[in-house]
Amino acid sequence: MEQERNGSTQNWIPALITALLLGAGLHDLFRLWPSIVTEFIAPVNNSIWEHIKVIFWPLLLVEVGFFPKAHRPGGLLAILIVCASMLLSGWIYHVVLGGKALFVDILIYGVCITAYFFLSERIRISRRWLPLLSGVTLLLMVLIFAFTAAPPHGVLFNDPNLADAWVVLPC
Repeated sequence: MEQERNGSTQNWIPALITALLLGAGLHDLFRLWPSIVTEFIAPVNNSIWEHIKVIFWPLLLVEVGFFPKAHRPGGLLAILIVCASMLLSGWIYHVVLGGKALFVDILIYGVCITAYFFLSERIRISRRWLPLLSGVTLLLMVLIFAFTAAPPHGVLFNDPNLADAWVVLPC
């Protein structure tokens, strides 16, 4: 196990760079290539909820691709924690504080991605939790698909760029 963990630690920097680049690439993917595939993996608007995709999908790919055995339970828990942190920090910054600075959004993104690597290295959790963590991760995946297809009303799902619009036409 220790040898497995040490081997995975060597992948930390390439995995971090990969996750950061994948998330950044996903940000405008739907705008550049609108399709039924890209709408489920990339943000379709600037709502707080839609930006969970730039955290969730890259980290899930990195977890499976770079750390297939060494971090599975702790890595899945770390993904869930940073996704919740992204939603909470986005809500606090945009809704509570009324912030609009792109720099802060990028900072939140970078901190959340980096926090995953910190947490996945330090969370020690038994493999017996893997079915539950896998189920919660699958539930989050289903929620991402469902809320993309039919977003509920609420501040997490509203596009702040459309908040001042006189009329919003359904597309």
